[in-house]
Amino acid sequence: AASPSLSDRAIVVKHRNEEGGLGLHTFRNAAHGGDWILQPALSNAPSIAKLLPPVAPLSTLRLVTASRASLHQRPAEASSLDEGGVEVLSACFRAGRAGASTDHSCVMFDVDVATGDIRRGTTSAHWYQLGLARARRCPLFSEGHTVEVHPDCGAPVCGEVIPDMASIASLVREAHRKLMPGVPLVGWDVAITAEAGVCLLEANLSCNFFRASFDERVYFTFAEALLGRLEGKAGRC
Repeated sequence: AASPSLSDRAIVVKHRNEEGGLGLHTFRNAAHGGDWILQPALSNAPSIAKLLPPVAPLSTLRLVTASRASLHQRPAEASSLDEGGVEVLSACFRAGRAGASTDHSCVMFDVDVATGDIRRGTTSAHWYQLGLARARRCPLFSEGHTVEVHPDCGAPVCGEVIPDMASIASLVREAHRKLMPGVPLVGWDVAITAEAGVCLLEANLSCNFFRASFDERVYFTFAEALLGRLEGKAGRC
């Protein structure tokens, strides 16, 4: 299921200590032609929260799927005929850091797609350093997957299991097949929440693996077939 959203045309947010029209913001709902997706805040389910410090953000799974229907001339037809199956290539758990507003600040733990077993983690903090001085001090590459516990609280993460991984994989496969079979690769952000259970937060069409492991043979074979199809289309233009 998709994450819950508000149906209101707009919401108004006021600061509790300002007056005279100051500290007031209006957000118009994208469902009614506005620019904002309005949603209630979600929190981590207990099975996820136990892996995190108390003030961690909503911490999600990133799963990348590939649609074979994108290799066909008519992806929607191929998908409906089960000729365009969707495969989950990778999964990682983004364990948010203490005090962060989102799990973009996280430790990325590799996850076994078939079993949900959480493997060792790594970081991507070096991707987000701003300014010349920080860039000079920052290593070009981070270490490999060496993290086993959450660095902010010591909670063991490696060796734990994401619950009901089979259902999560089925959810993203179905979403890719039904919503966008012609898109080759999609990165899905999936949350396991206290309020709504397992839900899709968003689809990322310009995605990366977030350093999760994947079957390189399967991925490169798929990429080669896709590029061949695109080159063929370009030659006919």
